[in-house]
Amino acid sequence: MTQISAEAIAIAYDKMTIIDDLSLRIPQGEITTIIGANGAGKSTLLKGLTRLLPLNKGAVYLDGQSIAKLATKEVAKKIALLPQVQETTDGTTVYELVSYGRFPHQSYLGKLSQTDKDTIHWAMEATKIT
Repeated sequence: MTQISAEAIAIAYDKMTIIDDLSLRIPQGEITTIIGANGAGKSTLLKGLTRLLPLNKGAVYLDGQSIAKLATKEVAKKIALLPQVQETTDGTTVYELVSYGRFPHQSYLGKLSQTDKDTIHWAMEATKIT
């Protein structure tokens, strides 16, 4: 399991600050909910925590290490972000979407291992999605 924390982060688009001086700790092994009105900055926060958006200030830590100093593949093995709106082809299953999070763990041939399949099932059961 992975622990994510942030200290005094700020995220802005151009000159508009969306998140300012936010600190948080997402407990290891827990399901955490981020709630807010449309446009409140929920997606911006998630993108900042996962390095998809740069921070203007502060730092994000993954298991106590600065995420800025970690290799991209190491971060990808610990954090996966599935956007609320995902472009997919017709017939794509929820299982397939969740399996994308296992991509950094796959072998050169890209085939799902039994560990990958078990992890996908665990994640779907833990979040009660089908």
